[in-house]
Amino acid sequence: MKTKMMKRTMAVALSATMIMGMSVTALAADTTTGTTGTAPIYSFDVEDVVVPTKFVTAFNPDGLTVNTGGSTTSTDQVLSQNYGILNKSSKDKLVTVELKVTDENTGAEKVTFVDTDDEVTSADKETYAMHLIAIPADTTEVQVGDTPASADESTDATALGKVTMTKAADGKEVTLKAGNNHIGFKLDKATYSPISGSEVTLGTTETNDVTANYEITAVAGAGKGITAFTFGGKLNEKADWTKLASGIKLEATYSFANAETTDTVISGTGAMIEVSKEPTFTTGTEIGVIDLDAGLGDKAFASIVKVTGPWQGSDFDLTSFVTVADDKSNITIDQETLGGWATNGINPTISITYMNASGEEKEATVVLLTYDATN
Repeated sequence: MKTKMMKRTMAVALSATMIMGMSVTALAADTTTGTTGTAPIYSFDVEDVVVPTKFVTAFNPDGLTVNTGGSTTSTDQVLSQNYGILNKSSKDKLVTVELKVTDENTGAEKVTFVDTDDEVTSADKETYAMHLIAIPADTTEVQVGDTPASADESTDATALGKVTMTKAADGKEVTLKAGNNHIGFKLDKATYSPISGSEVTLGTTETNDVTANYEITAVAGAGKGITAFTFGGKLNEKADWTKLASGIKLEATYSFANAETTDTVISGTGAMIEVSKEPTFTTGTEIGVIDLDAGLGDKAFASIVKVTGPWQGSDFDLTSFVTVADDKSNITIDQETLGGWATNGINPTISITYMNASGEEKEATVVLLTYDATN
């Protein structure tokens, strides 16, 4: 009996000990740990589009035999080198070229820019009719150098003033008129590789912009990073062009943006795309004249809907007094309607409602010059 009782007591004691041990474990303090860090976003965007520094172009209305370099001659009415555009950027680029055409002749003897060769052919002998066009390269690779070869990362602007290209077929050209004109191209990105000794290193390079760690090592292959265009056209052979004392000024302004996937190259060209640009209205230097950049594509200016100006607290309708130049380079408002503003020394802000090429009504405002403040 005593032995059994002792065993039972010890069993109870052991049970109590186990319960106390379990209670101690449950009451111990909780502990946590963690890891943090800011992860850099490695990226860079080098914009480097190389373009020619000047145009070498001439007009040859009488079809004279002209030496165009070496032993090559031409009787073309528009003589022009081929002008390259090369993308050395780290992104695909959309290149918009604004081509400004200015007739530097003054007075009665001036060039008339027309839309088609047929208009040149039908012009009378008193009209200096010119159909001027920009012709893009076709899908054949544009090459550089006297011995034509592929462009590379060392190709500079000098080499782009006279490149070798094949003209795109008829129908791909863009007619150029007096004032601003636009053409656009899509060019593939160049290859950039790590600079030896300056490689981006995980755990060491902590900045987002890693431009300084990479260098260009190649331009896009198969001619996808380069394109070109040239000038062409037709002039009225019946006119006496010797009466013109000056020439035609050609100026190019290039702008760049990262290309979108929706920018599609026109079939039959190496890189040309449709460019859509809204018109701009700016204060002219002559009284009653508004300078107009008509834009391009479906956003371009098509016609005037309504023109109004503020007068004595209300809108004065000027529409019937408005004339749009045939080449859409300016809008003129009859000076006789401007007397009230001019007398009071006011150049009012004019509201213009116009129709664009896609049939949409759009609005713009511009300050109208009504008096000469210098007098």
